[in-house]
Amino acid sequence: MLRAEARAEPLVRSFAELRPEELYGIMQLRSQVFVVEQECLFLDLDGVDTLPETLHVFHPRPARAMADTHGADFGRDLGPWAYARILPADVPDGPAARPGARSISRVATHPEARGQGWGRRLLEDIVDRLAGQPLTLNAQSHLEGLYASFGFAPNGPRFFEDGIEHTPMERPGG
Repeated sequence: MLRAEARAEPLVRSFAELRPEELYGIMQLRSQVFVVEQECLFLDLDGVDTLPETLHVFHPRPARAMADTHGADFGRDLGPWAYARILPADVPDGPAARPGARSISRVATHPEARGQGWGRRLLEDIVDRLAGQPLTLNAQSHLEGLYASFGFAPNGPRFFEDGIEHTPMERPGG
């Protein structure tokens, strides 16, 4: 395993700039975390990924063998260590949305990377990169403290989405 300190900068790409392997790995990770692990049945491929100003921020991870649907090791896991998408300003993203703010969404850390600082490093990179802009997110409530450590504060009442309690949060720009 590789600790987050080993790679300082994440890759930041628009949809058009993503290589096919990167996009596939991102979709693998999002499906693994949100649909399989958290049992959230929703249409992840919502088209927002393709908007010209949407940013895909991630720390790539070397491809690994994985079992295919029949248990043979012919599959490939291309998921990154950590990933988040940044929505364009004024694209509303649930209860946290605020005029002029960009929303951080689909934050996920690969199961192999949990507890190694990848998620924290990714958030640090995003906050540094977008420091002058107001940011919002709908945090899973058990992660509220993590986001608070980056200057986010609740901006509305907690709510349930896909059976998971969330807290809308914002971080002022400037």
